Amino acid sequence: MTASKEELLLSYLEKRDPATRARVVQAYLPLVEYVARKLSFSRDEVDDFVQIGSIGLLRAMDRFDVTKEVDFASFATPNIIGEIKHYFRDKRSIIKIPRRLQELYTKIKKYTREVQGSGPAPTVQDLSKVFEVSEELVIEALDAWQSASVISLDMPVYRGVDGTQTTLLDQLSGVDHGDAVINKVTLRQAMLTLPRRQRRIVFLRFYRGLSQAEIAEKLTLSQMHISRLLTLSLKKLREVIDKPEKKKE
Repeated sequence: MTASKEELLLSYLEKRDPATRARVVQAYLPLVEYVARKLSFSRDEVDDFVQIGSIGLLRAMDRFDVTKEVDFASFATPNIIGEIKHYFRDKRSIIKIPRRLQELYTKIKKYTREVQGSGPAPTVQDLSKVFEVSEELVIEALDAWQSASVISLDMPVYRGVDGTQTTLLDQLSGVDHGDAVINKVTLRQAMLTLPRRQRRIVFLRFYRGLSQAEIAEKLTLSQMHISRLLTLSLKKLREVIDKPEKKKE
């Protein structure tokens, strides 16, 4: 009689036998493949993510405590995701910010802090004059850094009229919240598929808490245009999370 994957896992934890360990990995490989497919944005990435995720599975096996009465798949999933997230951060720098933009952004950030409280926040035009660079370069530095920032998707964003707080993920109604942890990682990646302007609008709306009218004024666009771009952006993000397989076709 063939042993179940749970029985194989218990056998490995008891004997720490390498052959049993390999059988456990094989038994739980579909879980790793599922996570890998959810987090990948092209077919070429899946195999790499499976290999990286398998490392997380192995580490989860070695740390698993049967006395906690926790389902192993539930315990292993965050470990698999975490390993792939580390791969994103350490091995695959998605956005490379040119040194000149890094230096300019650092100066802007320092200057903004220095003048904070003594008057209105400096505008793009003000920063352009202070640092003797074009307004386009100031905007490029701000946009590049915002795009590359690692933002917590659990961060509460704007308040509703009833005082409740919500997150960007909450706004994407219809997503499978049973995969909430995976969706958060996927959403962070999905943000990078948006055009720069739309990415900035989402950032300003959901992480800076600006109203559509304030964003329109900041970007010198009509409020109707901001509303349309925001709707398109949320639709795109929702499609990426709702239909992960479709985006890879």
